[in-house]
Amino acid sequence: MEFRIDNTCDRAVYQQIIDQVKRQIAIGSIAPDDKLPTVRALAVSLVINPNTIAKAYRQLEREGIISTRPGLGTFVAKLSSNLSTEVKEHILTEKIETVVIDAVHMGVNKKTLSRWFEKAVEKFKLDRLRE
Repeated sequence: MEFRIDNTCDRAVYQQIIDQVKRQIAIGSIAPDDKLPTVRALAVSLVINPNTIAKAYRQLEREGIISTRPGLGTFVAKLSSNLSTEVKEHILTEKIETVVIDAVHMGVNKKTLSRWFEKAVEKFKLDRLRE
């Protein structure tokens, strides 16, 4: 698992780590039960404060993306969600609306945006997920 931090990005470092873990899980480069680097090891390799890594891992654990096993380490959790369909829809609809707003401001038409969306779905093999 490789992490890259963009110090020119306006996104917080801990959020960049969260985004990268989620992305790597989504594309299948890391799988359930894969072990993540320790807080200390990742902090050393990225040359950042260990508290930043710990904050990212805590957030990922709260979201059910990873789990910590005392004495063993931190692992990718099995995909599952206890969120209701309504809550999932609310969360994802807000994110989709943000993309649509950006598309409007950039002059991207519906057909193009739909094509890009389908391409992203294929890239992440979204059809492998269960309803």
